[in-house]
Amino acid sequence: MFESNAPPSKSHVNRTSVIVTLSDGTAVNLAIRLTMTSKLADALNNTDHFLDVLDTEGRQTFIAKQAVRKVELLDAPRASLNIQRRSTDRAVFDPYAVLGVDKESNAAAIRQAYHDLVRKYHPDQFANYHLPKEMMDYAAAMLVRINLAYEQIGS
Repeated sequence: MFESNAPPSKSHVNRTSVIVTLSDGTAVNLAIRLTMTSKLADALNNTDHFLDVLDTEGRQTFIAKQAVRKVELLDAPRASLNIQRRSTDRAVFDPYAVLGVDKESNAAAIRQAYHDLVRKYHPDQFANYHLPKEMMDYAAAMLVRINLAYEQIGS
C-alpha cells in the first residue's frame, strides 16, 4: 500500500570504492552497490548476474559479473583513534615521514611523492562515492598535512 516505484535516493545506497579488473584486462575505479549486509563479498557472490556500480563521473552502470576478473578494495585511509598519539604527532611533525621520502631525497622524488599523495587523498577523488563524512574529513585533514609537509621541504 505504501510502496513506491520511484528508485531509492542515492544518499541511502551503501557503496564501496573498488578497482575492478575486467576479463579483457581493463582496470576501472568504481563504487559497487552493497547488499543489505554491507559486505562486498555478499554483493559479489549473490545470485544477481550484474553489479550495480557508479563510475568516477557518478553515472550508474551495470556490469556483468562474468566479465569481472578481479575486484580490489581501494585503500581507504585509516584514522588513528589513539588521541594521545595525535597530540604527540603535533609536537613531532616530520614532513619527510608524511611524504614517505628519505631526508636525502632529491627535489624530483619529493615532488613526485607529493603529487602521488595529493592524488590519493584529494577529497575530489571521493566526491562521487557516498562515503561517511568522517572519511571525507580525514581525506581533507591528510591533504592539509601533505601540503604542509611539501611547503616545508619541497622546492
